Amino acid sequence: MTMLHHLALTTSQMAESRRFYDAVLLPLGYERGSCNDKLTTWHGPHPEILLFEVEGEDSSPHTLGRPGWHHASFSVTERESVLRVHEAVTSGGWTVVHKPREYPEYSEGYFAVFVEDPDGIRIEVAHIPVAP
Repeated sequence: MTMLHHLALTTSQMAESRRFYDAVLLPLGYERGSCNDKLTTWHGPHPEILLFEVEGEDSSPHTLGRPGWHHASFSVTERESVLRVHEAVTSGGWTVVHKPREYPEYSEGYFAVFVEDPDGIRIEVAHIPVAP
């Protein structure tokens, strides 16, 4: 069996990004692990999330549509988790790209929110019911 073990991200704003990922990941069952000026980690559900401080001079934000990362999607068992993440991101003043709604074009009952971290990295939290 193969599974994604961890996602390693880079941030230009460690303190603000740490607050963002706490707001998104803690309601999903993650716990904060290592935490210092250069690295913060969250573990619990898979994959583990690692957040590194930017290296070098280029700290320009990520731009969706350029080569590289498009988005990561976290699957949750309850629609309420999608709503909790939306509320946490809204309360934190971060970017909500697409408010919680159903996506019948993906599958029946697919309910998701899309948000962006302080560096423009897009995150989806989705409730995808299993067909009977």
